[in-house]
Amino acid sequence: MTPDGLLRQLRKRNCFIIAHYYKDGLIKGKWTTQKGALAALGVSQAELSLALNVAALPAGVIGLFESPTGVTPYSVRVIREVIARDGLQTVLQRIGEHVAAGRKLSARAVLATIKGQGSVSRRALRCFGNPENKVLKKTLDSPRNISDRYHLGVTRGEWTSYSGCARALDISRKNIRDAVHIMALWGSLPVRISEAELTFTVGRKLLALDKELGRQVLFQRVRSLSPGVREATAETVLRELNGQNVHPSDLSRIRIRKGRGTRRLIIECSDAGALFGYRRDLERAMRSVMKKVSVSPEYIEVERLISNDPSFKAVFLQGSTR
Repeated sequence: MTPDGLLRQLRKRNCFIIAHYYKDGLIKGKWTTQKGALAALGVSQAELSLALNVAALPAGVIGLFESPTGVTPYSVRVIREVIARDGLQTVLQRIGEHVAAGRKLSARAVLATIKGQGSVSRRALRCFGNPENKVLKKTLDSPRNISDRYHLGVTRGEWTSYSGCARALDISRKNIRDAVHIMALWGSLPVRISEAELTFTVGRKLLALDKELGRQVLFQRVRSLSPGVREATAETVLRELNGQNVHPSDLSRIRIRKGRGTRRLIIECSDAGALFGYRRDLERAMRSVMKKVSVSPEYIEVERLISNDPSFKAVFLQGSTR
């Protein structure tokens, strides 16, 4: 590198270049103290001191930087502060995955990793349980897929912000931000909407209601759905959050009777218009009933024998393994 090039790096406050010039000046007798070198090098006392302390940092930390130019006095100061606050062992654990994989990260990604900013993304990926290879193969067309890809990129040091992710994936920053917030809210709801129905349209309605009502009121309204229910349709959850759902006190009487022919049932209630909003839930419940009543008598008898007669169960299992 030419002298001019070194000066350009020096103006960027690169620790290795600052230290090189300082030590070279000492050897050549240009100065004898750090204070005497400050004016000639064009750096402050703090910058020079930090540059000379790079060697005291763990080799694994410095080795994460994709370029030596990223090791600036600011980077060194942040690293030293985090080590002093959280402990060296904690910092080494945070970077362990990257060191083992031989990754090289940008200066911003290194500092984010050392600070532990990737821990939220790691928890999100563990919560939703998607392996890394599956996340990479998914089409980025839903809140779940985009959120997973964002969090995976953070844990791998590919980006540290929505903007960085947007540039890398060529997706709007708004979609990435909304996807992450939608999945965080969805994961905390007592009653969840099925992933198939969790579109950006539905998710943004949830976010708007969360902002309007507040998280506590939002959870209270969701919990008011039938006790024990863990999943409901998007329509049902949104109606409940908007205070539009029908509650037992609103329907004085519900009766199902047979209509004309063999293919018709009639549901009678005091407010058919309100109940019609739950037709998907009713259809799902009735399909579940149909599965139960459509089991053959022979199958039921075999199940009864297996559960009640240990000897029959042993013979049956022995025969099935041949």
